[in-house]
Amino acid sequence: MTARTLAALAALLPVLLFTACGGDSEKTAPPTATSAAATGAATTTAPATQAATQAPAASPTTGAFNGSTAPVQATPASNAAGIQVVDLRAAAHPGFDRLVFEFSGNQVPGYSVQYATTAVACGSGQDLTSYIGGGSPPAAMLMVKIEPADAHDQSGQPTIVRDLQANLATIIRAFGVCDFEAHVDYAVALSAQKPFQVSTLANPPRLVIDVAQ
Repeated sequence: MTARTLAALAALLPVLLFTACGGDSEKTAPPTATSAAATGAATTTAPATQAATQAPAASPTTGAFNGSTAPVQATPASNAAGIQVVDLRAAAHPGFDRLVFEFSGNQVPGYSVQYATTAVACGSGQDLTSYIGGGSPPAAMLMVKIEPADAHDQSGQPTIVRDLQANLATIIRAFGVCDFEAHVDYAVALSAQKPFQVSTLANPPRLVIDVAQ
């Protein structure tokens, strides 16, 4: 093999080795912030507490975290039905913590994300605020309401963890307070009230909540 041939192969090698993959870091533009509300009725049995799992690494970012403390809401599509929440995970990224709800099917249901001072179990009306904060109300708390969606299968078995112990810089814990009649609500305990961003991803459909560290 000639020296010229070897040189040509060497030039091609980086191209052949280059790959790219998408993950929870490839997000769409956040929706317009509006006031939000959703209702539910009763909780179902959920799996045991689970520690945060590592999400795919975020793409490198520059500049300050671009978020807000204003509520964010998106209405569901008219054909949204039969959607299950199939995964809940959290991970730290440079400058922010990320919480991801993953869904079955091919679309993200309606949702609202806003700061709240109390977390009440739907149906029973039990105040879970201090419980979620580990004995006292958390320093700050986001309420995530998702509909129409279920966090259980047809036999009533949970499809995601109810109590996610993230223990990150800002996101401390995510606890399910409602899973009834296509309403899924999670209270997210934070170390402090910080700006947040909400976005969605496809393939699989995901709701992504980033909170500044």
